[in-house]
Amino acid sequence: METIDPKLAARVWQRVHPEENGVPREQGLPALIAQEWTDAGIYLQLSRRLQGRESAMLRKMHEQEQAHLACLKGVYTLITGTHPNVRAVPLPHEDIETTLRRCYGREMQCLAHYEQRANDPEFGQVFARLAAQERTHCHLLLEILGNLKK
Repeated sequence: METIDPKLAARVWQRVHPEENGVPREQGLPALIAQEWTDAGIYLQLSRRLQGRESAMLRKMHEQEQAHLACLKGVYTLITGTHPNVRAVPLPHEDIETTLRRCYGREMQCLAHYEQRANDPEFGQVFARLAAQERTHCHLLLEILGNLKK
């Protein structure tokens, strides 16, 4: 019987079931899904509290976060063969400025996660696109924050 080279077997297994540094590819996706779901709800809530251009910007961000949510659910489903079991997080009720500050921090966290996954051989392009939209969201949040009237 032939012996199998363990290094060759590991490389083949890596192609069949890629993981980054021994970490399952789906790890962290449920948390990102929950975060995007939360952000989508917050942006919709804020769009109802503001008016004019800022309200329209937040509605657009809400729609984009809904799309991020759907993409992440799709990635999770393709990787695991199951649908993610994630529930919406209750939305905070705080003043607009505090909410915008928290949203900016969460957008920066998502951006970092997406940039880390941009080299994924199967979904890298999707994560790169999500990262680009999160950069735009950071810009828009700062613009909205800067236009708030006290």
